[in-house]
Amino acid sequence: MLKIRCGALALVVLLILFAVSSSVGKTGKVSANGVSFTYIDEGTGPPVVLVHGSVSDYREWSNQLAPLARHYRVIAYSRRYHWPNVPPGKDADASVERQADDLAAIIQTMGIAPAHIVGHSYGGAVALNLALRHPELVRTLMLAEPGISGVLGDTSENDAVSKESQAVRAEMKEAFASGDAERIIRTYAARVAPGEFEKAPPEVRQMLLANVPAFQLDFTSRRSPFTCDDARRVAVPVLILSGDRSPMGLQRIAEAAARCIKAARLVRIPQATHWMQHDHAQAFNDAVLAFLAGHGK
Repeated sequence: MLKIRCGALALVVLLILFAVSSSVGKTGKVSANGVSFTYIDEGTGPPVVLVHGSVSDYREWSNQLAPLARHYRVIAYSRRYHWPNVPPGKDADASVERQADDLAAIIQTMGIAPAHIVGHSYGGAVALNLALRHPELVRTLMLAEPGISGVLGDTSENDAVSKESQAVRAEMKEAFASGDAERIIRTYAARVAPGEFEKAPPEVRQMLLANVPAFQLDFTSRRSPFTCDDARRVAVPVLILSGDRSPMGLQRIAEAAARCIKAARLVRIPQATHWMQHDHAQAFNDAVLAFLAGHGK
């Protein structure tokens, strides 16, 4: 048993070393808002900041960095408490507002304002809050199914979405209580990206497993509702992307956000899941690059 555990530990270490070594010369750290953030920086040109979703870190964007960096300076950072940053402690604060202020401080410290912001899921919620709290720092927003259920409103037509959300929360509560990192990831992936965890290469699985503590904090942290009225206050051009294999609730949220934001455009990616930047990277990149090209450099 000890040999098995040691062997598994060695594999994880090797995967981490591989991930780090593959980005040698491109990674750095920035101190902002009282925290140190690891980031990767590629390309030259107008700045584009990538804000990852839950259960991941800056490596989420491995399929986006090179294509975007041909035209832009691309910065992908690991959000507060995500690998390889300091993990969450008992008094950890991962609220959306705190993380929006983190992003603002990173942009200001690196001197890259105003920046184009790409946000996925929870990262999309962070990006939208940044646009409201610090509008001078944002040039455009590109949001892959942002986690802002408040735009749906409390209406009977959203009852099915509400039931789906309650079922997911019940399943995740059970999974978190088990303390089994792989069960937690498999439970979540089965809901948002069916079949994708099973097909994922070892380095992607390692990334997911490494961020389970931060994911639990994301999932359980206080979130002030981001409503349609809030969305109407967003004053920059916005692209919203949605996958047609994503859960119904995430698709409805994307549709509602696109209706609420007056300068928003909705793009659907056929056969894509909530992890669309992985499973349909080419279509995702094409949509983002086309949007950027149409909104100035």
